[in-house]
Amino acid sequence: MPSPAYRRQAWLATLSLIVFVLVYFALSAWFVFTAWRTLAELGSSSEGSFMNLLVGCSSAFLALFMLKALFFVKRGGAPDAVEITEAEQPRLIAFLHRLADEAGAPRPRKVFVSARVNAAVFYDLSILNLLFPSKKNLEIGLALVNVLSVSEMKAVLAHEFGHFAQRSMAIGSWVYIAQQVASHVIAKRDALDKLLQFIASIDLRVAWVGWLLQLIVWSIRSLMDTLLRLVVLAQRALSRQMEFQADLVAVSLTGSDELVHALHKLQAADEAWNRTLGFANAQVGQGRIPHDLFEVQTAVIEKMARILDDEHYGQVPPSGESPEAHRVFTNGFARPPQMWSSHPANADREENAKRQYLQGAHDPRSAWLLFDDAEALKARVVALMTGDLKAEPASRETTLAALDERYGLLQYQPRYRGAYLGRSLTRYAKDPAELYADAVPPGQVPQLLDTLYSPALADDLTHLRELLEERAMLRAVHEKVFQATGGRIVFRGREIARKGLPDAIKAVEAEAEVVRARVLAHDRAVRATHLAAAELVGNGWRDYLIGLIRVLHYAEHTLADLQDAHGLLGNVVAVVTARGKVSSSGLSRLLATANVLYGVLAEIHSRKADVRLDATLCKRLEISAWSDALEEFKLVPASKENINNWMQAIDGWVNAAGGLLSALETQALEALLSAEESLAAHVRQGTSPDPAPEPSRAPEHYESLIPGSERPRQTKLDLWSRFQTADGLVAGIGRVAVAGGIVASVLGAGMLTANDSTLSIYNGLGRPVSVKVGTQSVTVGAFSATELAIPIAGPLPIEARSGDGRLIDSYSPELSGHGAHYVYNVAAASPLVEWTASYGSAAKVPPHLLGAPHWFSTHVDVYFGDAPQSVSTKSSGETRTVLSGVGEREPREQLGLVDQDDERIRIVRLHAQWDEPRQPNTEQWKAIAQRVGAGS
Repeated sequence: MPSPAYRRQAWLATLSLIVFVLVYFALSAWFVFTAWRTLAELGSSSEGSFMNLLVGCSSAFLALFMLKALFFVKRGGAPDAVEITEAEQPRLIAFLHRLADEAGAPRPRKVFVSARVNAAVFYDLSILNLLFPSKKNLEIGLALVNVLSVSEMKAVLAHEFGHFAQRSMAIGSWVYIAQQVASHVIAKRDALDKLLQFIASIDLRVAWVGWLLQLIVWSIRSLMDTLLRLVVLAQRALSRQMEFQADLVAVSLTGSDELVHALHKLQAADEAWNRTLGFANAQVGQGRIPHDLFEVQTAVIEKMARILDDEHYGQVPPSGESPEAHRVFTNGFARPPQMWSSHPANADREENAKRQYLQGAHDPRSAWLLFDDAEALKARVVALMTGDLKAEPASRETTLAALDERYGLLQYQPRYRGAYLGRSLTRYAKDPAELYADAVPPGQVPQLLDTLYSPALADDLTHLRELLEERAMLRAVHEKVFQATGGRIVFRGREIARKGLPDAIKAVEAEAEVVRARVLAHDRAVRATHLAAAELVGNGWRDYLIGLIRVLHYAEHTLADLQDAHGLLGNVVAVVTARGKVSSSGLSRLLATANVLYGVLAEIHSRKADVRLDATLCKRLEISAWSDALEEFKLVPASKENINNWMQAIDGWVNAAGGLLSALETQALEALLSAEESLAAHVRQGTSPDPAPEPSRAPEHYESLIPGSERPRQTKLDLWSRFQTADGLVAGIGRVAVAGGIVASVLGAGMLTANDSTLSIYNGLGRPVSVKVGTQSVTVGAFSATELAIPIAGPLPIEARSGDGRLIDSYSPELSGHGAHYVYNVAAASPLVEWTASYGSAAKVPPHLLGAPHWFSTHVDVYFGDAPQSVSTKSSGETRTVLSGVGEREPREQLGLVDQDDERIRIVRLHAQWDEPRQPNTEQWKAIAQRVGAGS
């Protein structure tokens, strides 16, 4: 039964997604409608034609900007997985169907296997799935199968079928589509953005359009970004509840322990699989495709357990006599905020699974028993991973021998107590001589050799790692990157206030320094003791060891300097691109930082001839000389002209140099430990070694990078960038307010543009008339005109009456639905003429006789007025179009402007009936009416 929290989060996620979809499609539809409406009005109105064109084109651009994302939605699925059928894997499919039925879940539509350390539900997705649901598919990662037992695999799959039974899973697929759409709108910079930049860079009279559109696009992106964050936030909160619910399904079918044990194994499996892929890539680089990557993964887990001296690594830890009280996972006193996590912390999942403890049967057999012909299936999946590689398959023996060599380094041996695991040997020494400055009396060398690498060293290293982890957590809580577990900062059993964090950090740092001093003293003692041993045996071994120490110092510090400069470049790139575009000052800062990295690389290459490696070290590195290993340095400094290409190339240069320095670091340490081990054996046995090889040499001068002296990073954006990226609550609210105001203004402007049409009323009769247009009334004098604003659509009854209320004319026109300039010729009582006023050298245009139309729309410069006396123009000639009525002219002149007799009779009758007696032409109209029989 879903928990109240689950149901609440499901409703919140659904509501936020609905809001996002409605806003997206509403904005898109509005821009489409506005573009269609305003552009369709261009030919039907003279007023606002430029504004209609501007608004229409801008709306069309914004509609395209919004809707383009729909055409780039990627289909979901498992493109690098192999679909399996019941005919191919009857045992597995039968097991899955049985398990789905036990869980009360629908059976999977399709089943896929991949090389991932995962099992997951996924959909075949398209944009249509925003409206129509899609059936669920199941993916099973063979790198996970490889480490689990049958019962643990059953728990994992039962968890997935718990998801199959959740109707809210569909929300995840919708959010996935919404993320793609929003990400394309928010982050994608394409030809439309380049078009805006081009418009904004040309003449000021046009550039303002580009600036305005850029502002609108920024506002839309900001709103969409905020909405997407809310959607993702709600969906991830729901996802965590869904994980808890699915876990309980697994618990109900397999007990409380099996899923927890699977989660514990997954961590080692994931790390081992990444190491396996790294090993495979190295082997492929040597022309060999490793045999059975899954066997390699198993071997890596075993080797890592020995290296870490952890017998429970990748294995189920013992639960003791009270498994219901035993906890595999624990929460520290602080952890990252859970609000952005899609999965709960493993400790929380274990608490959820054991809240009501259920004992389950454990089946220790390998999960591969669920598959038919597992070897063939492995081969199919690996073949999909490797593709058409130009490499030969290696035998099992060759693969495992290469793996043994990779993990057979001396520095991994347990006898060194972890002294060389995950820590630098030389970074705390500015000068390599500091590493062996301690004097050791020759007579004490044999005794001291036996005291090195004692169990106390392992305790110190473990304690130091714990202290550094505590310091990192305290700093994260202080900087509000982590949150205190349970909302209270409880450190070492004592609750401390936030203001007490700086003192706690200092106390932990002081403890760490004490322990680190003991570890570094041990490092110096090791080097000094073995140098004293080398002095005893002679034959140049002391100089040989010093050469290796100096090369190791050079490799570690130079690699650290390179990585630090590269990391700084990444930091600067993130800062200057945070707003979506790079300012001129940001570009200058980027170029300066890029050239710092360039300088580091140039220094490495310029000093390559000063690095002289001994023959043994060259053999270990499989190179002839260090100067030959580094390729010719062809990189040029970064500049405004080449920065895009430079940024694309720099990672390759850094990785190449960094990879060689890392290899030199590893092999120099190996050579040093090997030589020290050999010398210690000679001292103990009282024998003399062969003469040492020619010592290695490092450059006399190079940058050393002591921990704590790294280049400073910018950890907070400036206020303007924080506003533009909504970094923080205040900045987020401010950005939403500004962006929302801009978008609302745009929508309001769109509603006002051509929301009304214009009506010119011309009264060609010789008396004032009262004209009622819809709900508006206006009096138009004899032979005069006026204008009204009218709706663009809808019914529009028109009546024209005399001053004493008699009906002269009634009319119900058809409105086009677009903004237009209409002309109403009262009772069609007067001919109308459209003519052209010419200025300067402009050619004369003959007038256009319109007859006596009742109602029409047109587009001229002047309606029923005088043409301007003069106009300004950059050319030698110009024209203006004028619409005129001739109601006041002589009757014969007016009648000569119409072609049809019945039209002439109608005009005569109207004037004879309605013109006032005082008008100069009234008697003529009446006389003509009597002759043609058109009297009133």
